[in-house]
Formats: sequence, C-alpha cells, structure tokens
Amino acid sequence: MRFLVVLALCAAAVLAAGKPTPNIVVKGDGYFPVMIRLKDGSLLSVVRAGGAHVGRGGRLDMISSTDGGKTWPKRWTVIDDAEDDRNPALGQLNDGTIVLGYVVLSGFGPDGKTLSRKRAERNFDGVWVMRSNDGGKTWTKPEKSAETGKLKTPGTAISPYGKIVQLKDGAALMTVYYEMNEGPTPTYKSYVFRSKDSGKTWGDPSLIHNSANETAITVLPDGSLLAAARLGKGASLQVTRSTDGGRTWSAPTQVTKDMEHPADLIVLKDGRVLMTFGERNPPRGVHALISSDKGQTWGPAEHILLADDAPNGDCGYPSSWEVSPGQIVTMYYQVDDIKNAPASASARTVLWRVPAK
Repeated sequence: MRFLVVLALCAAAVLAAGKPTPNIVVKGDGYFPVMIRLKDGSLLSVVRAGGAHVGRGGRLDMISSTDGGKTWPKRWTVIDDAEDDRNPALGQLNDGTIVLGYVVLSGFGPDGKTLSRKRAERNFDGVWVMRSNDGGKTWTKPEKSAETGKLKTPGTAISPYGKIVQLKDGAALMTVYYEMNEGPTPTYKSYVFRSKDSGKTWGDPSLIHNSANETAITVLPDGSLLAAARLGKGASLQVTRSTDGGRTWSAPTQVTKDMEHPADLIVLKDGRVLMTFGERNPPRGVHALISSDKGQTWGPAEHILLADDAPNGDCGYPSSWEVSPGQIVTMYYQVDDIKNAPASASARTVLWRVPAK
C-alpha cells in the first residue's frame, strides 16, 4: 500500500498489435497516478511528487494532455504544505467541479524522511478536499472532511483511493480505507463516503469490506456499483457489487492471483468493464482484464499485457481512460532503482486498443 511501502516495498498474452511502448511523462517522481477525462476531452492526472514513498517534502502535482494522452506538456503543483501531502483521489462531477481528496502524513524525524517507529506517533488526521472549476488551474483552500476522521483511532492510517464517481441521483462517492492500529498485525477496513454538495463535504460512510484496502469503484450502465479491492494476506483483487448506491455490498469474489494489485475500473463505451492493475509477480508491470457481464467473469484467461519491464515490485498503480472507442491510455509508475528513489522513479503511459467485443 502507498503509505506502507516504506516498511515493505511493494506469463501474460501480448496484444495482437504487440506490447505497447511506454512513454515517460514524469521523471524523478510521479508515484500513484490517478487520471480522469474532463468534460472538454482533455486528460488530467494527479501524481505524488517531491519525494519517494514517504517524506515531509511530498506534494501533489498535476499533468494534463489535450491530444488523447500522446503528450503531457503541462505540469504544476496543486498542494505542497509543510508535511507530507499524499495518496490522492480525483474526479469530475456532472456540474464540472473537479474534486481532489488526499491525506497529510506527519510524524517525521529531523531529517524529514524517517517516520517514528511508534505507530501512534504517525498521524493521518483525515481526508482533505480541494475543488476546482477551471480545469484544475486554481483550487479552493483545502478543507478537512471531519467525518472521515471519526472512524480512526490514534495511529490509524487513512487514505482515499482512485477515481471519485457520481451516481444518477447526484451523490458523489469516494472510497477511503483505514489501517487500524488494533494489535500486532494491522487490520484494514474500506468504506465509501458520500457528498451531496459538489464535493465540498463528505460523510454518510458505508462499509465495503472489513478486510480490504485500496478499493476502486465504477458506476455501471444500470446504475449499480462495481468495486475491486485489494484483499487478504496475499493481496489479490476481489470484486464486489452494490445495487443500492453503495449501502450494502455482495460477498467478494477473487479475480486475480496474489500480488496482482491494486486496480482501476472504467466502463468502456461498448458497455464492457475494463480493469487495469499492477503485476507484482515477475515479470512485473501492468496487466488488464475485461468483463462483458458487469464484473461476473473476466478475460482473457491470459491477461492483456501492458508493461512487463519493472525491475522490482515498486511499480503499478495504473489509471486508465478510453479516449476514443476502443482506444485506451493507461498511466502507471515504476522505480528502476529502489536505492536511488525518487530519482529513478517515473510516471509512464501506454496507448493501446482493447480486443474487439
């Protein structure tokens, strides 16, 4: 997980046209990208910058593309406070408002890079939210969502994750997971929080799963929700569904093998669901699966291979979008030399086509 890699760092089929060629769009950092497509057709992605996995210098930057992900000429800083700004979630609502959720980690030693050995001294004080109405150029002052902090205890790690989505009734949904400090072995809980005021405030949480973290969600054409969560000791991906706006969720079913995580979900223009995810088993990189039945089953049997050149497990966290029918851009990150991070880190994109329906 993004805030735990400091403690433990984190044979597929080639596409018919050949494995996509990666394009490096951010050098020297670019961790944990979350990418969305705006109403004007441009792509907007938020990445962690200013440091490696943890550090007081951590900040959140944005990059954008106006040509379907071919080039990413613009990069700017969105938030860079005194402590570690990290773990973003991002979405655009129906009224055009772009919402950015993130957390602030404190509890570093004098060097600003080393966390206290005592979990209770590492502080995640809740989810902070910023909003933009001009394509991400300017943002409201960060506001802490008080409700997200009520589910934590001292030493609890908290993080939003992935894409923020919106239901037909206008409610926006953001997943937030907690690493509970309740014993020698951490436990995890994943919730969905709601906003009914264009992302300004968040509350009314519903539990997705009491052993899950890093949970991606998407709204299916029939209005139901599909979630893909990192679950269990083996950290496989398991999917669960909700037909009541995220109030209750079905029992999860496993989709990937151990060490294949975390996921991103989008609905394609033809109605199928695309899941992209990190592959932490050699050869490491990014894979994809497609479902034609609302997430009940996934194929192909051998995954669609998007990238397989990551030299270690510090990689993945893909985020995808369909820029034209069948044409996908997927952004992910990898670190080429763990001992030389973040200098050897990069955010990369691949442009590829999904197999025909």
